[in-house]
Amino acid sequence: MTVLIVGGGIGGLAAAVALRRAGINARVFERAGEIREVGAGVTIWSNAVTALQSLGLGKRVRSLGSEMLRINVLSAKGMLISSIDVRAISRECGAPSLALHRADLQLMLLDALDTDQVHTAKECVGVKQDRNGVTLRFADGTEAVGEIAIGADGVRSAVRSSLFGRQKLRSARYYCYRGMAETPRVTKHEVLSVLLPGIQLGVFPDVRPEEAYWFLCRNKPFDATLADAEYDHMAFLRSVSRELPAELGAMIVGTQPERILVDEVLDRPPDKHWGHGRVSLIGDAAHPMAPTFGQGACMAIEDAVVLAESLRRANDPGSGLREYENRRRLRAATITRLSWHYGNIFQWEQRALVMFRTLFAASPVGPWNLRRILRKALRFHLPDLA
Repeated sequence: MTVLIVGGGIGGLAAAVALRRAGINARVFERAGEIREVGAGVTIWSNAVTALQSLGLGKRVRSLGSEMLRINVLSAKGMLISSIDVRAISRECGAPSLALHRADLQLMLLDALDTDQVHTAKECVGVKQDRNGVTLRFADGTEAVGEIAIGADGVRSAVRSSLFGRQKLRSARYYCYRGMAETPRVTKHEVLSVLLPGIQLGVFPDVRPEEAYWFLCRNKPFDATLADAEYDHMAFLRSVSRELPAELGAMIVGTQPERILVDEVLDRPPDKHWGHGRVSLIGDAAHPMAPTFGQGACMAIEDAVVLAESLRRANDPGSGLREYENRRRLRAATITRLSWHYGNIFQWEQRALVMFRTLFAASPVGPWNLRRILRKALRFHLPDLA
């Protein structure tokens, strides 16, 4: 059996590694001319570390980045509002939770494959299937033939469009800025979170030596006549840096503009249909979600393991894909809904709601609730592909 995977990001490469470990041939087709360093940081929580352990990559991923031991929620003046012991939750869930650079994770997965398994400069423009197999068509006029096709090609998936037509994404109506900067003078292994009206900031120290990963989400302007392309994002970051604790504001201002990514936050309400016949989807192509709990990449890695195990024990490709979808659908829907709901809460900007959020976070109930959510997100039984 040969599985054709469209997309050479984290989900696509993880799927190829998982399938190889399950004894199934996989080929990856990436539209970029080369797989190079892109993106910023990424959080790989206990559930994804457990999945990578089942791929034989547990020791390697632990050597990348920094373990998250605690989340400290700060006021705008840098005062501690509440704190979460992440290490204790991770131990309960059987693996550490890590923050690392996305490119380092991608390279680790790429190194686990043979060079002839990954094909670049292959933009998929269509998928055809019949009772005998699938055919991918590429923009350069070439084709690839196999038994199964998997779309791992992101939120605007060409594979998904070939199955279900163009489907509208849901806008969360806030931007997410992501960057890499010199690590500020903060305690290692402690994630910092600051909530302001309509703004949330997260800082992950030492994702790389002497480098921190940060993200900042802010609500979109209400002026509907202002196009995204016309908005001065750098001016906004300079202005908001003055509202943050001094060392964190200086970190944002000191980040090189070319190392800052800006994206509108999009997701898709949970969908019952991920595939048809010999074609299915994983990761953002199947279930894009808000970045609230840093579970996007984690869900894609989980998908990869369950996909490989489902195909390994299936009698035919179609039944294997439907089993995979059935095993993943509720799990992905739960995390998508949690991410959307709490993402909106973290973006509250009305004075009364912000005051309530601050009081809730400072009370014993706030940290208890966040621990409850993290345990729900990080506990998931995964098959061992050894």
